[in-house]
Amino acid sequence: GKKKKTKMSRKEAMEKLKPSIKKYFDAYDTNSDGTLSYSEVVEATKKLLGNCELTESQISKYCKTMFEGSDTNKDDKLSFIEFFGDMSKTIPDEFIDDIPKAQQYLDGLTKKLKE
Repeated sequence: GKKKKTKMSRKEAMEKLKPSIKKYFDAYDTNSDGTLSYSEVVEATKKLLGNCELTESQISKYCKTMFEGSDTNKDDKLSFIEFFGDMSKTIPDEFIDDIPKAQQYLDGLTKKLKE
């Protein structure tokens, strides 16, 4: 057959990363209600970007696009499933091939959000 060895499908890789993504999601969810509001996404994004060159309006534009794209049921909040779905699309291929590297990266982001 034409099967490539050791290549994991994106779906399988995302399942392996789910615990790390859940921790990352929880770090966004500052009021611990199990969903992300738009303002929680904005606050987290500002923290993650640190002192970057983006203006407030660029940040909110970016967040709005991300938020609206991920909020599939349009209830103005992101559930973990919606957040996970968005991550599944946006996680780079290099991480799909290297789960430990992906976990390290996500854990680093989570730490940053909790600072």
